[in-house]
Amino acid sequence: MTGGRPTPARRARSGWAGVLVVLVAATPGHAGRSFIPIPEIILDPNEGTTLGVLPVVLFEFFPRFRLFSYPTPTRRWSLIAGKSTTKDERYIANFTERSLWEGRAYVVAGLLHERDSTRRFFGLGNSSNEARESNYTDNDTVAEASPGLWLMPHVALGYDMRIRRHSIEHGQVTSLPFIEKEHPEIRDRGDAPAVYWSHRVSLTYDSRDSIDIPARGALATAYTEAADRTLGSATSFVKLGAEWRDFVPVFIRRVRGVLALRALLNYVSGSRDTPFWEQSSLGERDLRAFGTDRFIDFNRSAASVEFRVPVYSRRLFGVNPELELAPFFDAGEVFHRIDDSPVSDLHVAYGMGFRFVVRPQVVAYVDIGFGFEGSAVFSGVSYPF
Repeated sequence: MTGGRPTPARRARSGWAGVLVVLVAATPGHAGRSFIPIPEIILDPNEGTTLGVLPVVLFEFFPRFRLFSYPTPTRRWSLIAGKSTTKDERYIANFTERSLWEGRAYVVAGLLHERDSTRRFFGLGNSSNEARESNYTDNDTVAEASPGLWLMPHVALGYDMRIRRHSIEHGQVTSLPFIEKEHPEIRDRGDAPAVYWSHRVSLTYDSRDSIDIPARGALATAYTEAADRTLGSATSFVKLGAEWRDFVPVFIRRVRGVLALRALLNYVSGSRDTPFWEQSSLGERDLRAFGTDRFIDFNRSAASVEFRVPVYSRRLFGVNPELELAPFFDAGEVFHRIDDSPVSDLHVAYGMGFRFVVRPQVVAYVDIGFGFEGSAVFSGVSYPF
């Protein structure tokens, strides 16, 4: 729900790229603008099926406008706007500049307003029951600013300030009970409107050869974050966490690919009234056989591995798009106490990813995952990690 964490400036070919609903644009070098139409098909466990057709309308469910711009190798901005015929809506604006102060500083900023009437809640804990699925409308508004300073070529110190207002109301999935009816235990734990002003300090190591399409290198981040009643937040909490990603080039006979690895560990220390939507969760990009926030508790651990292999490339519309296959495996769990084992009761997901890559910056993905509750399909822009 918050904007991306800082990553270092990288040398890259000059170009511009954009996505306008189902229209992707990219420019190699200083060549003229080129357009690559790609259909958008979203099969989300919560929102259902969304079909996209050129030029600008996603038919039936959720018309959406998307524009991603890369005016320089170190600067980018994006706009996303969508409004359903009922109550759902999503508006996102992001900006990144990685070459401030002659490349020694950066800033990432973002605004988000989202109203999603298809959100699901199954209960708290790693063993939450699928049979207790409930529905609600998630109203979320977030403003975030993240400046940072490069201490060494690959090491950065970052600060993140986030202001968030959140509330819930009845959803539109009439076949499911309302969250407060099915789960009365969440009363005073995120059911009331609340505002949070949180502050995060992070230390990042980044040796990747590319921010968007890495083929080698590592990214590691450790952070601490806090919100406090005395500073205007509804409740107080402290978050601690670390994440590591590694990208290893692999050459096996004629097969050339990238082995992508990720591991993370997050802790939240707070009182019982810490809202469920500020706790740790697993689902979607972290556990690709389950919907968003399928498992929720104070703490979480997760790990993923996928092998990205280019299988087809053809010059099209002035660029060289590639199709990648990416078999993947995810594992993770949420847990309540800080001294609980982070690997004692792991959920797993496995499947196949399909990636449409236009170098140096554009990636669209479709991931099909399988787990003990069935299958799920997700799509989006950029790699899952």
